[in-house]
Amino acid sequence: MKLTPNQRIVLLELTTKWETSIQIAERLPKEWRSVPSVFQSLKDLLREGLVQANPLVPGMYRLTIDGTTLKELVLGENQ
Repeated sequence: MKLTPNQRIVLLELTTKWETSIQIAERLPKEWRSVPSVFQSLKDLLREGLVQANPLVPGMYRLTIDGTTLKELVLGENQ
């Protein structure tokens, strides 16, 4: 999957712990700190199977195993 810059930034900030789009956006650099943009990226990553939405608590997201693997690959490319 080819990631957009926004998707890439969000993927790198996500963890395997449940978090809201606001929590994720707060950790981003100021120029990327748009909650609607983060939410859209989360939806895109969710559709690709890289992110999981919490079935019990709406608005909470975390990386899937595939998302964690891709994140590790992306981090490896940056080194």
